[in-house]
Amino acid sequence: MVIVTTMCKLLLAMVIGFFLFKKQILTEDTNKKLSALIVQITCPCIILNSVASVSHNDAHLVLRLFLAGIVMYMIFPAIAYLVTGLMRVPAHLRGTYMCMLIFSNNSFMGYPVVQALFGESAIFYITIFNMPFNILFFSLALHLFKKDAAIGSGAYEREKINPRNFINNGIIAAIAALVIYFANIPMPDIFFECVGFIGNITTPLSMIIIGSSMAAASLKEIKTEKGIWPMLPIRLIGMPILVWAFMHLVTDDPILIGICTVGAGMPVASLVAMGSAPYPRQNKCASIGVVISTLFSLITIPIMAVLLGA
Repeated sequence: MVIVTTMCKLLLAMVIGFFLFKKQILTEDTNKKLSALIVQITCPCIILNSVASVSHNDAHLVLRLFLAGIVMYMIFPAIAYLVTGLMRVPAHLRGTYMCMLIFSNNSFMGYPVVQALFGESAIFYITIFNMPFNILFFSLALHLFKKDAAIGSGAYEREKINPRNFINNGIIAAIAALVIYFANIPMPDIFFECVGFIGNITTPLSMIIIGSSMAAASLKEIKTEKGIWPMLPIRLIGMPILVWAFMHLVTDDPILIGICTVGAGMPVASLVAMGSAPYPRQNKCASIGVVISTLFSLITIPIMAVLLGA
């Protein structure tokens, strides 16, 4: 019941965004600006604030979880690349589909769901496991969106990767969070109060924007985005099974295995829609993927929770 309540709150925010767009209170230009606010300001604040919930009592387990997360986020892109190749996704959308497979909606949906299922400490564990998520998203994902758009416009040219292109607020926040934790740097409470205050608007605002983006897409466009349907079972079923199997190699704690598995079974990350906002074709595809996968996750997440004994 707690899972359904959480999902319904997120869907309500999307419905509000949908009607705000239809009433012309929100526009596509507004969506782009609000998406930039989330990607560059509020999401980095969430990353920094996550350190506040982390305990230093079990550093050995934390390190194992962190390393496990690194391994998984090295495997995910390889699988996504292979799957999108087998699906024959068009070149100008391949990177976008890869991101939909790689990144699950952990921050916005995973955290409240695992907290409801496994308690407050679950936030700590899923935060550590998903720390590589932030670095990978703010580097690889943003690069793939830009590449897709360039291919779509016919302006893509292979170029040497410039490390400066991967430096942004999200990367800086993710690295800062890792340094604060592993160096055990004491931070004043007011710091976490401030970043938490700003970061808390991320979830409702992002879901409102996604709903608004969906209102901009016609039913015909949703039907023509045929690649979404074969992607869904891989995102909602295949990825969590992979994490479940891998975590048995890391620990025999069923709670820990359950936390990481449920997190991997979340729908497409709303950040995928936020990050692709500057590129209309890729953003439309990503927004459809987020909404449809969220709707289907209302079925898959409760089933997964029951199977895990949560």
